[in-house]
Amino acid sequence: MRKVRQTFTTLQKLEYAKLMVDSGYSNKEVMELSGASSSAVIRWKRQYLAELSGVTPVASALTPEQLRIQELEKQLNRALRDNEIFKKGCSFLHTRQSIVKIMNQMKEAYNITELCNVFDLPSSSYYYKPVDITQKNATIVAKIKEISIGTNYTYGKRRIHKSLRANGFRIGVHKTKKLMNIAKVDVVLVRKRHHYSDSGTEHKYAANLLNREFNQPSNNICWVGDITYLRTQSGWSYLATVMDLHSRKIVGYSMSQSANAELAKEALDYAIKCNNVVTKDLMFHSDQGCQYSALEFRSKLQMHKITQSMSRRGNCWDNAVQERFYRSMKYEYLNHLTIKSHDDAIKQVEQYIHFYNYKRIHSAIGYLTPHQKYCGIIEEEKVA
Repeated sequence: MRKVRQTFTTLQKLEYAKLMVDSGYSNKEVMELSGASSSAVIRWKRQYLAELSGVTPVASALTPEQLRIQELEKQLNRALRDNEIFKKGCSFLHTRQSIVKIMNQMKEAYNITELCNVFDLPSSSYYYKPVDITQKNATIVAKIKEISIGTNYTYGKRRIHKSLRANGFRIGVHKTKKLMNIAKVDVVLVRKRHHYSDSGTEHKYAANLLNREFNQPSNNICWVGDITYLRTQSGWSYLATVMDLHSRKIVGYSMSQSANAELAKEALDYAIKCNNVVTKDLMFHSDQGCQYSALEFRSKLQMHKITQSMSRRGNCWDNAVQERFYRSMKYEYLNHLTIKSHDDAIKQVEQYIHFYNYKRIHSAIGYLTPHQKYCGIIEEEKVA
């Protein structure tokens, strides 16, 4: 017949253990008294002695003190699990703003550190004050308008972006373009053409020594020159300029109502006079126009020991940097004006050259102005 397994309550185990430890009963006597096995009796005695020394067992305790400790541990574990469930639920059901709102309602009874721990929210997130995005955008839009007005509406999104960054705004190119649309700011280019008569003759007095090496290592190694037209209500005016290739700065210019060699000479004289340069180390590059091919201009270069370089005939790309300056000047500024006279043309050109040299940032020279590049001024981008 199968033996029925005996079960003992916690209280019975405690009483038998006390008999062995406190009253001096032997293990065999307790076995006979209780009917329990030897291993069970030994286990009760060992557990009772351990609990008396302060060890909380993994199994159900025997002494009231350890039973109370086990109950408290159960309550603590239950509270921790409830808190974990609460935190996870908050992360799904509440935004940061709603959690902060709840914390503000409870901060009279609990300190912020406690609340942040309970809600699993960094204290920096609690104290963070969100910026009014609408107001911030309005500030940037106002600055975009200011920059555009100050640059005669000549800046596209990249230059506007660089200018905003230099003024401390943390913004990307795409957002800049978006806010430019809001500000209704854009660059409008108008093309006007003027045609010179073709002499039909190639004036090859110098080789193309520059060979499109437009990025020079320092100032006053190579200057480039060219002549362009300006339409006025009283006729044509002509502008000759001299540009330093390293900095892209206009270092000399002259204006006349005649596009002749004297005009080119005056621009060169202006550049030499206003810039402290060693001309014997300088190269001057231009197209093969009659002004630069003229004997009097070539003699001027020889007098100053300046090496002459000329573009190949009919190839405007050999002097592309200077051509680009004229394009920018006309498309960004002059083509939007009504120029009444030659004197008015001089005034407007002087204004643009000053703007170009000192205010207009240039992508080819790291978004510096030509004057900054010429003087070696490196402005660190200021980011808020």
